[in-house]
Amino acid sequence: MTESPAYTVESKDGDIEIRVYPGYILTQVDVVADYDQAIGMGFSILATYIFGGNKKSSKIPMTAPVSGENISNSEKIPMTAPVTEEAVEEVDDESENIPLSAPVNGESGEHTYRISFTMPSKYTLDTLPIPDDERIKFKEIRNQKMAVLRFKGRVNHKLANEEMAELKEWLNKNNIKPKSNYIVAQYNNPAVPGFFRRNEVMVEV
Repeated sequence: MTESPAYTVESKDGDIEIRVYPGYILTQVDVVADYDQAIGMGFSILATYIFGGNKKSSKIPMTAPVSGENISNSEKIPMTAPVTEEAVEEVDDESENIPLSAPVNGESGEHTYRISFTMPSKYTLDTLPIPDDERIKFKEIRNQKMAVLRFKGRVNHKLANEEMAELKEWLNKNNIKPKSNYIVAQYNNPAVPGFFRRNEVMVEV
C-alpha cells in the first residue's frame, strides 16, 4: 500500500470533508503546456528524480497523492498527478529506496502548471537527495486545512469542472472562503477502472 500524507477529519458532510494536514514535503516542477502535456512532462521530470536522477543516485518509490495546479494567473500553489504502482517495480534494490505519494490535478488550456510529488514522511528537507535537474524545487507544507470532495470516475476536464463547481457551491453555502486554487487529485494508476478510481477536488480554507 502506497503512503499518503497523514490528516485528521475536522468535519464531514456527505462526500465533503474538512481535513487538517499536519505536514508533508512536495517536490515540484513548473511546466508551460496544456494540461495533458504538462502532466506528462512534469511527471517525467519528477519521475527521473525519484528513480535516481539525484546526487545520491537514490531510488524513490512513490506514495499518493501526486499533485498539479494551474498557477498562471494566481499565487503559486501545488497541483497533483497520478503515480502508477508499476513504476515502483523499476526501482533497483541495490539503491536506497524513498517512498513517494500521488494525486493528479489539472485545468484545460496552455498555462503554467506546477506538478508536485509528495515525499515520504520519513524525509526532511535536509535528508532528501539533491535533484540533478535544477528546475525541481521543494516546498514544505505545515498545518494545512483543506476542503475535500471525493468522487469516482476517469477524470477529464468536464468531470473535474463539475466536481469543482459542487465543492464551490458547498463552500458558498457554508460561508467558507477558499484560500488557494482548486486541485484535482487522482490516486490510482491508469489500469484501475473508472468506478473504482479515487479522485478528489481540494482547496485550502
